Amino acid sequence: MTARRAGRPMAALRQDLSPALRSFAVELRRRRAESGLTLRELARSIGLSPASLSRVFNGERLVSEADLRRLASSLGLAEDETRALELRLHQARAEGEAATGGRAAGGSDLRDHLLVLQEESGLSLREIAQRLEAAGTPLGRSTIERALRDPAPALPHALQVAEALISTLPDAEREPATQGVLRAARAAVTPPAVQDEAPHTARPISQWDPLDLEVHPALRPASTALAQTLPGYVLRDHDRTLARVVSAAAEGSSGMAVLVGSSSTGKTRACWEAVKPLAPKGWRLWHPVDPTRAEAALRGLDDVRPRTVVWLNETQHYLGQPRHGERLAAALHDLLVRPERGPVLVLGTLWPEYAHPYTASPAPGAPDPHPQARDLLAGRLISVPDAFDQEALRSAGALARHGDAPLAEALAWSSAGRVPQFLAGGPELLRRYDTSTPAARALLDAAIDARRYGAGAALPLPFLTEAAVGYLTDSEYDSLTGDWAVGALAEATAPVHGRMAPLRPLRPGPARERRDPQASPADRAFRLADYLVQIGRAARRTRFPPSSFWHAAYEHLPARDLFALSTAAFRSARLTWANQLIRRTADLGGPVVAGTVALYSEAALTERSGDREGAERLYQRAADAGDPLALFRLAQAYERAGDTEGVERLARSAADAGGFPPLTAPDLRAGEGAELLYRRAAEDGDPHALFRLFRMRERDGDPAGAEHVALKAADAGYAWLFDFPARWPNGLDADGTITPPSPESDD
Repeated sequence: MTARRAGRPMAALRQDLSPALRSFAVELRRRRAESGLTLRELARSIGLSPASLSRVFNGERLVSEADLRRLASSLGLAEDETRALELRLHQARAEGEAATGGRAAGGSDLRDHLLVLQEESGLSLREIAQRLEAAGTPLGRSTIERALRDPAPALPHALQVAEALISTLPDAEREPATQGVLRAARAAVTPPAVQDEAPHTARPISQWDPLDLEVHPALRPASTALAQTLPGYVLRDHDRTLARVVSAAAEGSSGMAVLVGSSSTGKTRACWEAVKPLAPKGWRLWHPVDPTRAEAALRGLDDVRPRTVVWLNETQHYLGQPRHGERLAAALHDLLVRPERGPVLVLGTLWPEYAHPYTASPAPGAPDPHPQARDLLAGRLISVPDAFDQEALRSAGALARHGDAPLAEALAWSSAGRVPQFLAGGPELLRRYDTSTPAARALLDAAIDARRYGAGAALPLPFLTEAAVGYLTDSEYDSLTGDWAVGALAEATAPVHGRMAPLRPLRPGPARERRDPQASPADRAFRLADYLVQIGRAARRTRFPPSSFWHAAYEHLPARDLFALSTAAFRSARLTWANQLIRRTADLGGPVVAGTVALYSEAALTERSGDREGAERLYQRAADAGDPLALFRLAQAYERAGDTEGVERLARSAADAGGFPPLTAPDLRAGEGAELLYRRAAEDGDPHALFRLFRMRERDGDPAGAEHVALKAADAGYAWLFDFPARWPNGLDADGTITPPSPESDD
């Protein structure tokens, strides 16, 4: 390998850089100096041009997050060092984008090429002058300096300086460097109006919203009120391959790439991340869609000008159009091979089942419907895997730990590395749930209630269909047809993005298949999507299920599920159902609370000894172990002792366990502002807010208002905070009305 000079120090940073931009550039320079890599070596390793990378190190361009992670990897930085750099980048973007306007000034590409060449050559101004004099083209040092700093007005001198610098490079690097300088020189003198010509719908990349380009939005984290538009991006192998195509286009070589992968694997997002580095270079993007995609592309392709990204997402809509597809493929091929029309970049996405017909050779004698498409796509397909590998999972985990809520939720709820599918499918699952027909929505609500109360994942179809009836209004029920359950189930099990579905059938186990290989579809069990389980817990936490839910559970759920549901019924003061379900559990041979008897007994003894704090800890352990009576007995003990603060402490602990934000506004115990705050929190089911609001109603002499709050608390599962045997001796019915006493027996 030819020895290379380490190079002279990089040019001084401009004095007008914002503090954050300067800090970012200084840190990058320090890291690069520690690595010992030249700009050209570093640029080659991460798929950027040396000129682009020079602007990054000079504080004149903000690198994308994806490119920054590639850069950090090439520099050998650890994950925490990379995160620190990303934080500097975010600060620099906030301060610096307004100053740079997101675009490079005229001639800046040529200047960057020259500065990179000077840095790699290690030549001083005096040494450059000596080389020029020896070549018979002498220039003064001040002229050389002006040519390096502002080459466009002094283009002939700048090209002379470039020639002298290129002569110091190894032979293999001279031709690419020369071509790069010449392309930059042409761009520096091309009138802006000519450069910016493009189809009327093309506009600068920086002005596009990725959602308008069909990038899937992020799922809405259950822990946040607002959706994050896009989660952080995790680089994978296909991104590095795509980056090389984009980098070549940035350097002047037209190219095309079509990402091939299953639904919702991140293809369109990868294309968006790949083109973002082109935005500061003034590239535009054209997304032809109207009146049809193929017609729009074919009609506008002649107007595409250099430095344009042609965005063909869902490429089958373009190449597969019977009338225009082959003509469009031929026109795209012509655009790519004509140097005078470049550089342009064509990006597309395909599912594998669409890619195969366009690339497979026809059988002998069979018609060939896609010869032009096959030629166009040859060597231009990039495979996108269905799942994150271990490296990608580690990177996603690091982003999640640093505050990326969508990625954190996707990692928590996805399986087998299918993070992209979950990120894309989450919003679609919510949309499907929100826009379901009443019958399908009733099935899903019954499934949500069963899961949030502790039932297992396998929910029998008879349970779902019988429970769903009570979730319908009278008018909705009257409109049902005889086969309503079939249609509702088909709707609820239809897949969304990423092949997720709100409900999906579970495969019967081998033992059941041997027992009954001809089992009826009515015996099938279904699983609710985990994301809907999570969202449903929050959305329905103040709603108690109707009577049909409890009847269906009694008839169709196994003992382990019935015990969990009996606990939920008791916590909501539905004593009739709590008793019936616990008896049914015992009849089926399921678990009872015997496992917590020792804890419960110890807690009771501790309470009688006067150690309420110790009793509280033991009761809490018994409650965590599944004893539905423990917290209720503890709250009763506090009530008997007149310890209102003790009951409130239980309410606050329950709020903390439920993930409710602490109520920290000043003077919360009095005043209209405090009551409004508590009312709002109580509507969300916050047990501490419900308890405080109840006490306020009592203090104000409003027993009806206090009763209303207590009933609302019971629906949310916090009846144990209000000594409900004294308030409602026979409990509540499923609809929330007070259960009347049983009729007196004649005996």
